[in-house]
Formats: sequence, structure tokens, C-alpha cells
Amino acid sequence: MTPIRPDRVRPTAGGGRNPTRIVALRHAQRVAARPTRVNRVPRVLALLLVVVMLTAAFGAAMSLMAVGAAVNVLSVGLPDPSELQQLTFAQPTVVLDRTGTVELARFQREQRRVVAFPDVPHLVLDATTSAEDRTFWANSGYDAAAILAAVAEGASGVRERGASTITQQLVRARLLPSDATAAGSDKYIRKAKEIIQSLRLSDEFPGEPGKERVITAYLNEIFYGHGAYGVAAAAEIYFGISDLSKLTPAQAALLAALPKSPSTLDPYKFAVKGKDGRLVVPAGSPPVERRDWILQGLAEGARWTTLTNTQLADALAEPVVLAGDQPRKMKAAHFDWQVRRQLESILGDAKTVETGGYTVITTLDMKAQGLAEKWLTAGAIVPNVSRKKGDALLKSLKIPKSDQKWVRALRGKDLHDGAMVALDYRTGDVLAYAGSAGYDQDALASQKFSPKFDAAGDGSRQPGSAFKPIVYASAFDSRKLTPGSLLLDITTEFNARENWAPRDADQLERGPVLVRKAFQYSLNIPAIRALQRVGNDQVNKTAEALGLRFTGGRDAFLQAGLAGAIGTVEVKPIDLTSAYGTIANGGVRVPPRMILEILGPDGKVVYKAPDPAGTQAISPQAAFLVSDIIAGNTDKKQNPIWAAKLAIYNGKGGTRRPAAAKTGTANDARDLATYGFLAPGSNGYPSLAVGLWMGNSDHSNPKAKDPAISLTAAAPLWHAFVRDYSKGWPVTSFSRPDGVVRATIDAWSGGKPGPWTRDTTSEWFISGTQPGARKAIDPDGLLYSPSCGSWRVDPLKAELGPVGWDSDVLNWMSRARSGPGRTGPFDSRTAYFWGRSSWGGPLVGSCFVRHTVAKHHNAHGGKKQQPPGDKKKKKPPHPQATATTPPPPPAN
Repeated sequence: MTPIRPDRVRPTAGGGRNPTRIVALRHAQRVAARPTRVNRVPRVLALLLVVVMLTAAFGAAMSLMAVGAAVNVLSVGLPDPSELQQLTFAQPTVVLDRTGTVELARFQREQRRVVAFPDVPHLVLDATTSAEDRTFWANSGYDAAAILAAVAEGASGVRERGASTITQQLVRARLLPSDATAAGSDKYIRKAKEIIQSLRLSDEFPGEPGKERVITAYLNEIFYGHGAYGVAAAAEIYFGISDLSKLTPAQAALLAALPKSPSTLDPYKFAVKGKDGRLVVPAGSPPVERRDWILQGLAEGARWTTLTNTQLADALAEPVVLAGDQPRKMKAAHFDWQVRRQLESILGDAKTVETGGYTVITTLDMKAQGLAEKWLTAGAIVPNVSRKKGDALLKSLKIPKSDQKWVRALRGKDLHDGAMVALDYRTGDVLAYAGSAGYDQDALASQKFSPKFDAAGDGSRQPGSAFKPIVYASAFDSRKLTPGSLLLDITTEFNARENWAPRDADQLERGPVLVRKAFQYSLNIPAIRALQRVGNDQVNKTAEALGLRFTGGRDAFLQAGLAGAIGTVEVKPIDLTSAYGTIANGGVRVPPRMILEILGPDGKVVYKAPDPAGTQAISPQAAFLVSDIIAGNTDKKQNPIWAAKLAIYNGKGGTRRPAAAKTGTANDARDLATYGFLAPGSNGYPSLAVGLWMGNSDHSNPKAKDPAISLTAAAPLWHAFVRDYSKGWPVTSFSRPDGVVRATIDAWSGGKPGPWTRDTTSEWFISGTQPGARKAIDPDGLLYSPSCGSWRVDPLKAELGPVGWDSDVLNWMSRARSGPGRTGPFDSRTAYFWGRSSWGGPLVGSCFVRHTVAKHHNAHGGKKQQPPGDKKKKKPPHPQATATTPPPPPAN
């Protein structure tokens, strides 16, 4: 290609004749930039052309005076041509990950990418002017000869052609009032206004800078067909080229050919797919013919470009190969739609989001997102496709053999969906967000699997036992319970009117158990008793402070009564994940956030997320107690059953990484969940909280003979994600706040050890609530009563709930005297706690005389119990308990 001019030299009006003109200045700041002589020829020509237009519109009888008046009238209401300076173009808003390098999504009404004049190659400029306006660089916004010829052709009835210059096309698109371009408006009146406005625009922006501004606006505004607005979008849509300098002459000419009739000339309408898979537009088709005509014009010579004969021949022979439609696939789509909602709130409305050209830096970490999608696919997709496809998926996902066992065990469990949220609880940054097991898995869509539905943020699910940390946090904070408090794991008809007598998941009754173990091993009955002790109103206040929103609001939780303790009221998984993060963060709640920064189309920051500022939702001491208890679920020394699924050994040399986790299985295994967190991160690594739900999109119960439970489905999936994501991070530990103390307590009844004590243990307390303190919570010797000359286990004394519960406690005692395995009226059986072989000693028997029944319901305050008679009586021996095989683990 031979350049005619090596540089962009300012053209002179009238080609080589060098005539100059001056326009009356409306803006004093432009005076120095304009010539000093006035050439009235363009204005006279424009007036004559307007006369022609008006004559065509109103007939030849119009007087010159009437024409002049009409010109004045036509000029009224025309936009100020200086608006070109502030002209904006509808551009997509682009959503990026936290690094600002990975595009997640685009929200747009028009596919457009705005370019500046320096970004447009001479070749594209020359091809455009050759196709649309060969006198562009020299004319005054209109082409008199072309307009008169078009009018003459129209009058003769031969044909009608446009003859609009680039300036006129831009004016028509952006600088005319809407009534002038509306359907049914007079075309000659519109043309007259175009000419007047084009002249005004040329006067307002004279010379080379003005022309550069006009053609740049034109190239960004004009429609190229096939959804492409602007030349940059057209290059990508038709040729897959994002850098305009990479266009060949043939490609540039084809693009320049399209604005004349973008719909009828759309190359995709004529393309044929070849044997090699390429989409080729045949020679002789309308778009190729117009391309070839433009190439001939470039060979004749444009401003910067003159094709040699060889270059012309090569360009004419070059096949038009299209890139093919490339559907833009969203990454982290559920996250993107949540971001979209927030953008509308920040920026004002949907139109602004779709046309404003913003760049959005989000909180999303692509590594975390990739792992979340990988493991959700493994846990919810693989078990529901054919074995052959499932095995192929496991291979492509690179699922380790150690994880394939639990994945394959989910086949036939009728679990089709899942959702996951991972966030940094110190900043609130959402690092991973998957609202379903696969947004793009439309081929697998069914009632039980809705790929597009966002179960993480739009759906509400029963958390099951994963709600228990909220109950116990409230109990600790309100000074109703401590980790060393005694609760009864005895099946009880808590609501006789409705015959509501819930059981533990394994239908066993372990009798007296301290809060730490009851909580750690997720026993339902003690949790219900804990809620009765605290009250629904107090737990609701704690939940609200932690950021939980119950489906149905506060009333739903209050109306749920004691059932609320076991997670029967639905919440959003993202909210519960954040609540767990609050517990990990010392009780300080930092709300989840997804947007870090928004840049305008000019690159300037229009929004920046404020520095994370948390609010104290629960006390640091209560938060520590909850964290310390459920951290035992990942420690085989404390809870070997849960730790077998949840312990994370990815520290240096395979050391265990401290983590806290809680599972939850809703009634009928409809919702399975695992929520938890790591100790606070260091050296720039996240402080990680992760929430996971598994189930079916339609909330149906799994139809499996042996349904999965959270420990066999959600727990290993949660574990796999946290293990892989945190691999290589520094191993950190949970820190202990001020205001907690450790005290020795009776291992069976809680409280201060006394003559009834058979074993002791050490426990954490909020300072001042430990046994022996002035505000001690746990009564001393609560489980024991003097009987038959010794201290014996008396669960009825330990029952601090309503008197109506006593009969069920007495029933358990009568069965327990015969040992474990005795079935009661609610089909649950007596059992020892894991690893134990008694209930703390022999139960009170026939020689025990209970002087009062009601008195024990007010037992509180840590007062020591003394047996009657000789105070020097020796401590009774440890009971000879009957050994038994530990029962299987509960479901949650």
C-alpha cells in the first residue's frame, strides 16, 4: 500500500484553490483558532439547497421572503451544535474480577466500544470517506452537487438516493430534534434541517480538529449491522479483531460498505460454511460487491491511502471470512447478576448501567470461583449423569482419587443442586459465589435442577443444625448458658397440643450432656432446651445483629417457637455465611460486599467502596466460645466423627489447619449444609468463611432409600473447597480475647466440683460467669441428689424447663435404669454418650424420696448441694457402668 501523505496534514478548503472563510463567533475562546477572512459561498450554497428542499416540500410558489422566514423557523429548536463536545455513546458496562484483568460480564443495550481519533488507522478513515463522503475533509458539512443530483433524480422518478455527508449522517443521528426524524415526518424538511445543522456544526468546529471530532463521533455512533454499533464493535463481530490497525484493506473496505444498509448488507446473511468450518461470504454477494467498489476507490487514491495494482488485486481476491457469532459467556454469572442489582442502586437505574460505559472492579477471586464451580460440579452434577460421563467429568476436573469415593457415593441420592459462598470476613469481600451447581448446565435443567436460579442470594433454605451456633451465641451473650452448662438429651413432647416430640437424628437419647459436647455433636434435644432457656425473642435479636433475614421476617421465627432451634426457619445462604464470618471476626459484623470500585467511561473513579467498618453484633467473648466449640469439629481429638470429614491437613508438612465448621441437615434431608471458617488470615491472605447448601431447586425431598446427610454430602464438598483454596497459606490459630477464663468443673453436671464429683474437666467461661464467681451461671451439683447414702444421678432435678416436661424425663429414667437401648414412647432409645459407659453414676432409685418436684425448676445460681446426715461421709465410689458399643453418629 502506497501512502499518499505520510502525515495528517490539514486540508485547505476547496482543494488546491486555498479559499478561506470565517464564521461569526459565538464563543470568544475560539477566536484565536479561526481564520480572519469570511467566505460566504458555503452559506449561499446552503441557502440555495434549503430553497430547493422547501420548494420540493411546499411547491414552487414560495416567495424568497417566505423561504427566508422558513429557514429561520427551521433553525428554531435545533440543538446547540456545541453539544458535540459532550456527546456520549451508549457503551456496555464491563464487570471485572478483583485484579481488574478478567472480564466477568457485560451489561449493554448496544454492542459498542468507543475509540479515540488516534486509535483509528488512516486505512479505516480512507475506506469510510471513500464509501460515504469523498469530499469530507474539504466540504462544509454537506455536498451541494450530490444533493442537487439526488433531488433531480427524485423529481425525474428515476431513483432516489441519499447523498448525505458524514456530517449530515451524524447530525441526523444525534443533533436533530426527535420530531424531525420521527416516522412520518417530511423528508425534505428533515433534509433542510440537516443542511442547516451541518453547516452550524462545521462553523462551531472548524478546520482539521473539527473534522477529526466529527468523523470520530461518526465512527463510534453509526450502526454496522449484526448488533454492532461503531467501527470497533464491527471489527470484533465480523472479523474477531479488536485492534483496528490489524484490519486488511479488504476488511476495512467491507466494514465501510455496511453503514449504507446494515441490515440488507449484513455479511452473515450471505455466509456459507465451508468444509473447513470457515464462514465465507461468496464473491458476487451484495456486501462483497460494495466492498470491491470501495477498494476501487482506494486504488484511485484517498487522502492517505492509494492501493497499487497488486495490492488491489490481492484485496479483491481476498475471501471474506467471518469470525462467526461468538456468544459472550458470563463468568460467575450468579455473582454478576447480584453485582448488576447493586450497580443499579449505586448508579441510578438499568439504563445507566447498560449504556454508561462503566468499568466495575469486583471482589471476586477467580481462583476461589473456579474451585467453587469445580467442586459443585463434582458433588451435584457428576452423580446425576451417566457413569461414563461422570467418570469423564471427574477426569477433566482432576478430582483426586481420595475424593472420588464420596462423590460416587452420592449417585442415586437424588441431590441435583448446590450453592456456595466464600468471603473474607474481615473485609466482607465475596471471593466466590455460585448460586447453583452450574449456571450454564441448561442441558441438565429439570424441576430439581434450575441452573439459572440463585439459591445463594435469592433462595432461602432451612439451615438445620447449622443454625445452632446462633442459638448458643445468644445463650452465652445473654448469660443463660455456658459451654459447661448441663442440658438433657431426652426426647420430650415439647408441645403436647401438637404432639411435637422431635428426636435426635439417630433417635438416641443420651441423657445428661454438657453444652460443649451437645453443641459439638449437634444434638437436637439439648439445642431446643437451650432455646427455651434463652427465648425466641433474644435469639431473633442476635440473628438480626448477625445480619440474618428470616423468610417471613421476625414473626416467622417467633411463630416457629422452639422448632427454631433446629433451623426450621429459612434464611439465605449468603447471610448465614456472613453470620459465621461475624463469629470468626470476634463478633464484629462486616457486611458482604461485591463491588470495590466503579470507573466512568473517562477512566475516573465514580464510586469507591468505603473502608470496611464493622459493628459489634455479639461480644468477642461469646464469639470465641462458639468458635472454640465448633473448631473441635475439625479436631479428631475432640470430635473424631465430624473431624473425619472436616479436618484439613494442608499446612506445611501436612499439619492440621485450625478451622471451625458446623453441618446441618433439614427434615427429610431436604436441605444439607455446611458452614464454617478458618482462623484469621495473615500476610495478605483472606480471613475465610464458607457456606455451602445442597439439595434440589424445587425444594423437594430426595427420593432415595438411604438419603444422604450433611456429613456425607455437604461436609466433604466444603472440606475439598477449603482445603484446595487455602493450600499454601500460612497456618494461623484462633486467638483468645480478654474477658474469658478457664475453670475446672464437674465433668458430668457442670458447676463447681463437689462431693458428688466423679470426674472433672476444664472449660472456658466469660469472665465472671464461671463456677464460684459472683455471677456464676451453672448450679453446682445440678445432676446429683443424695440417695441411698450416696450421690446419685437425678436428671429430673437437672430439668429446668416447664413442669410439663417432667413426665418424659421420668420415663427416660425408668428406662435408663435397665441400661442403654431401651425404647421409649417416641421411638427413641436410651444410650450413653460417645466413648462413655455411664450417665455419670447410678440413677436415683427406690430408696430416693423426692421431697419436692417443682423446686428444681428454679435452680440457678451455682449453690453447692450437701447430702443430709454426716458431713464427713466419704465421697461415693465411681459407679460401675455397663460397657456398650458407641452408637452411630447423628445425621447432622
